[in-house]
Amino acid sequence: MHKKLLTYSIIAGVLLILFCALTVSLTFVDVREAGESGASVGFATLNEAVFEALGQDEICLKLSDLCGVLMIAAVGAFGVTGLVQVIRRKGILRADKELYVMAGGLALLAVAYLFFEVVVINCRPVLEDGELAASYPSSHAMLAVAVAGMGAAYLFKYLKPEFLNGLLCGFLVGLACVTVTLRLFSGVHWLTD
Repeated sequence: MHKKLLTYSIIAGVLLILFCALTVSLTFVDVREAGESGASVGFATLNEAVFEALGQDEICLKLSDLCGVLMIAAVGAFGVTGLVQVIRRKGILRADKELYVMAGGLALLAVAYLFFEVVVINCRPVLEDGELAASYPSSHAMLAVAVAGMGAAYLFKYLKPEFLNGLLCGFLVGLACVTVTLRLFSGVHWLTD
């Protein structure tokens, strides 16, 4: 168990370092005005080329919003699971510890979201209600990846039978991949978001 935890901690640390490196790079590398919004964006040549190749798609935007709602519903389902466990087990500390870890992870995600609303790295390639809006990192993508990752890990450990476990884990991971892809194809985010 400790070896697995160490491995996961190393992977998480490496991913965090890569995220920080990308974030810093976006403030210095190829920064110029791009997109229909005229926003200043990092990796502008790459981001603009992908944006121009994909364009905008209203259907992808609506589907990505639906995926976001499904991810929030998944968060609610895990919250209800924790609440039921607290009631049935007669104690707030008797719910599965992984649910508390998930709640903490989602709290950190909320803090990161608020941070990037204040510290704007990139703005959307298109105006939102006539205004520039922060786009990095995509809140839909952050939520989808976090919920899929933490949710699948929880389900994998506790849900039986294995068929149902695999089905739900696959659904969450697939939904995360679809959400991230749809956000890019909708045209409201840059590739680096």
